[in-house]
Amino acid sequence: MELKREFFPLVRKTIMPRPYSLEETDVLGQSGTAWAVDAAIFGDNWYLDRESGLIEIYGAGAAICFRHLLPRKNKYEKEGLYLRLKLAYRTTENANVNIRTFSGRNITLPNSVEGSIFDDPETYWYVTDDMTININSIYTHEKMWIQRVDWEWMSKEVVYEDEVDETNIFLARSYEEVQKLYIPPKITPDTVKEFLIKKIKEDDHFAKRCLALLLQDKFMGKDLVGLFKETGIEL
Repeated sequence: MELKREFFPLVRKTIMPRPYSLEETDVLGQSGTAWAVDAAIFGDNWYLDRESGLIEIYGAGAAICFRHLLPRKNKYEKEGLYLRLKLAYRTTENANVNIRTFSGRNITLPNSVEGSIFDDPETYWYVTDDMTININSIYTHEKMWIQRVDWEWMSKEVVYEDEVDETNIFLARSYEEVQKLYIPPKITPDTVKEFLIKKIKEDDHFAKRCLALLLQDKFMGKDLVGLFKETGIEL
């Protein structure tokens, strides 16, 4: 069917808020606190209580961004460290608040009239790029208050819970050890080979191209017409 195109002499422009950008900073330290009142808040159903140092949530829809207040999530990736994040909050008795966490999961926070800490262990594997908490749902006439996010750089080396009493839970590191990780490696035949081996392991497409390269001699020995027929290409 041929579509009929019409002419519209006046078309309404799209109206939206001007993008809100925050200057990114290099947050230093091994641990620290990001206060909720300093976060960027988007959406509806919230009230900023600066005097109490709290964000009050009374309905779904709010997105609370801590990106400019927290360290960059991959800053110490070479050292095997990850950013462990904990949310300090409290709720009314039956709030049943469901949020999208810093690790991208959707979970229902335990109700806590006196206040609680949600420790997000999933940041061990992944932290969202936007570092934003989204309020997915909250029961009608109930509320939630967010005070802060505590952060800490932690080692990915694991100690199981039943080993805590007999194992040192702190990883001792030397300055020289860590500095070596950031020194650009010298380019030698061995480092080039190591690079190629690593790339083959991580990239299936590259591995296929290497395999095709090994098969070239076999193909070159074939008759041109026969080789063309094997491709399945039609003239």
